[in-house]
Amino acid sequence: MRNVRVVLASVIIGGVSFWLPNAFLVSRILESSGTFVTITLACPLALLAVFAIAIWWRKGTVGGPSSALFALVGVWVTGPWLMALSTGLAEGDAAHKLGAVGYGVLLLMTICPPLTLYFSFMQGNAFALILATVLMPICYRVFEKERWVIPPEWKRRLHFRRSRPTG
Repeated sequence: MRNVRVVLASVIIGGVSFWLPNAFLVSRILESSGTFVTITLACPLALLAVFAIAIWWRKGTVGGPSSALFALVGVWVTGPWLMALSTGLAEGDAAHKLGAVGYGVLLLMTICPPLTLYFSFMQGNAFALILATVLMPICYRVFEKERWVIPPEWKRRLHFRRSRPTG
C-alpha cells in the first residue's frame, strides 16, 4: 500500500510541479516571445527540484518505485488538465466555456500522450516537455538504479510464466 501512495504522489506532484510554472508564465508567452527560453527552462527545473527533494526525502529507504519515471508519467498525464488551467488563467473566463465536450477532449488527451505533445506545441512549451522527457530517464539511471518501475512481484510472475516449458 505504501508503494501505491509513493507512485500516486510521484505522478501527481511531478505533473503539478512541471506544469505550475507554465500556468504562471503562459500569459507572458501570449504577450511576448522572450519567455520561450524562460518556460523551456522553468518547467524542467521545477521538476528537477521536486525530484531532488524526493530523493532527499527517500534517501534512507531501499527499493521502492522510481520517483523520476513516475513523475514523468505525471507530466504526461496531468499535462492536458494543467495546460487547460493555464490557458484559462491567461484568457480569464476560458475554463467556464469548456463544457462537457471540452472535458471529454481533456480526458482523451490524458489517455493519448501524443495529443499532450501536440497541444504543448500549440501552447509553446513542447521543448520543455521534450527536455523533461529526456532528463528524467537519465536521472533514473544516475540516482535511482535500485528503484523499480515494474513491481518485483509482477516481474517474478511474468518471468515464471515465460520460463515454463511448452509442450
